[in-house]
Amino acid sequence: MRMLLLIAALGLSACATGPSEKDWTSNPGAQSFATAASACSQISYNIEANFTVCMAGRGWVKAKD
Repeated sequence: MRMLLLIAALGLSACATGPSEKDWTSNPGAQSFATAASACSQISYNIEANFTVCMAGRGWVKAKD
């Protein structure tokens, strides 16, 4: 039972982390960051290049380091 609770907790903690708006720059007319990030997370299949392209299509570009 403890192992099951641990696995559930780890699964939920993974959902709590995601892209941060501070790492992205919006263009005029961009979709809200939360909406864009949520949609792109669902359709990118955890492939960073797909996520980046999806975000760009919604008005967000990755900030330069």
